[in-house]
Amino acid sequence: MTRTRTAQSSPITCRDDLTFTSRDDCGRMVNWPCNNAGVAADWEKGLAFFDDEIAELSANNETAAYEAIRFAITGMGSRTTNLERGFAEAMAKAATLGLRAMRNTAERFTPIDFDGE
Repeated sequence: MTRTRTAQSSPITCRDDLTFTSRDDCGRMVNWPCNNAGVAADWEKGLAFFDDEIAELSANNETAAYEAIRFAITGMGSRTTNLERGFAEAMAKAATLGLRAMRNTAERFTPIDFDGE
């Protein structure tokens, strides 16, 4: 289950501050919500996890943001190999760099509709 952030929530400075992470009974980090039922409202929630929480974490601690992205991506699947781990690492690096660029006034990317292959 994910926690809810409020306007009064403290700044996001580490992965434990993210609403979509938790700790198991042994204190190990759970990087992504397990057994998510998947409802329509989750689309906006997923966007907010990144646009709000990861972006704030990146502004405070880029390495923690990189790790949060990398481990969330691999946590979404039930099985990962070096193929998925390598891809997730590259995506996390690119996303963290993109967040830095956006903090330095780079324009946000908006995909265009494309009907081709």
